[in-house]
Amino acid sequence: MNLTRVLQPYVCCLGNPVAGNPTQFVMYRAARAAGVDWRFFTSQVEIDQFEIAFRGVQALGLSGMALFDPFQRKSLELLDSVTESAMCLGRVNVARLDGNSWLGDNTFGLAIVNCILPILEPPRTVSTERPDASDHPPPCILVVGANEVAKSMRLANEELSERIFSLQSGTEFESKRADDGSLSPSKAPWELASVDEFVQTNRQVDSVVLSEIPSAALIRQLSTLPWSSTPSCLILGTSSEKQIRLWKEAIKVPNLKHIDSVDLMAHQAAADFQFWTGLSPMIEPIRDSLEEYMQW
Repeated sequence: MNLTRVLQPYVCCLGNPVAGNPTQFVMYRAARAAGVDWRFFTSQVEIDQFEIAFRGVQALGLSGMALFDPFQRKSLELLDSVTESAMCLGRVNVARLDGNSWLGDNTFGLAIVNCILPILEPPRTVSTERPDASDHPPPCILVVGANEVAKSMRLANEELSERIFSLQSGTEFESKRADDGSLSPSKAPWELASVDEFVQTNRQVDSVVLSEIPSAALIRQLSTLPWSSTPSCLILGTSSEKQIRLWKEAIKVPNLKHIDSVDLMAHQAAADFQFWTGLSPMIEPIRDSLEEYMQW
């Protein structure tokens, strides 16, 4: 398909429902701040008309798409190519026209990494001349209950990937036959089946990413872990202020910093903007735009 880019870059935001979605407002502000003449508009598409709308955007030669539920999974099969991160998460949230083909991506893992990166404790320098029992591997990011999120985070930042571990507490990993005929777990070294298995890595927890508010049993287990001096926590999804407060009180980790959902939304908006335009916007103005929009 020979697609011709329109003279002025346009990004179409497709979803159902889309009322209250801040993307168009935030991206317009980001484009104006970056000094680029990009335009964004939002369209509510009937579910049974999505493929027609999707093909229409492609045929018109628009520069990109923002894809909202319930269309993120369906988009995987309609795009010319998708990134490994999108395949890992099983959904596409952004797409752009690259030459004559459409590329889809999911910026969620990158957004999480960029959100917690500024407050991570820097890795210690381990002496190679005089090994010491006190030397430890760098503190880690522990992703609890969302293995695909951990993988997308590792894909997003190769340098940081060795510090990202996934804890699938209560999950039995499938086994498979090794070359020598013995049974071996089908998980990667960074996929952990229990808190005890994490303790064996001899690492501190610098930041924990939770797929939801943890159970009381898991809170007790997390409380016993060796935490760094600058611990932080990010809870994915929607949680009330009361839930967050009770969680922080229950885990009893000193100086635990909670990264709020607006920070994550701001970093994902920045990652989306960079995906489309190639420019890295400032985070604070994006956060300000989000907060202003949500106060309306």
